[in-house]
Amino acid sequence: MKVKCITIYNEFTKKYEKESSWITIGKEYIVLGLTIRLNEITYLIATDQDEMPASQNAIQFEIISGKIPSNWKIIPGEFAFLFILPSAWCEPGIMEAFYDQDPEALKIYKREAMIIYQEEGIGSFRG
Repeated sequence: MKVKCITIYNEFTKKYEKESSWITIGKEYIVLGLTIRLNEITYLIATDQDEMPASQNAIQFEIISGKIPSNWKIIPGEFAFLFILPSAWCEPGIMEAFYDQDPEALKIYKREAMIIYQEEGIGSFRG
């Protein structure tokens, strides 16, 4: 799934802004996962800042390609959440280990992200 940033919404100030260190208006991003809440959808994307994945409100984007990656899995969560992520990322503790820079978790993250990028027709993932 590929999206294009069309606006920047600051979740803290609740205002639209012209720029952000996380995303860039006009830039396209590959969606690595989704979170669906009652009144909000967020996309997990590799951000401009350091290419680490971060959740960004979907209202900031338009969908360019609705292709669903083959490695995504739907996981029900608490508080009326649904997570749609690569199956390997749904293992208990894997994402926490990833953000803690665990080498094995980083390897799993990169492998699954590469699948998503390749299926979208992009041959490389820098993350």
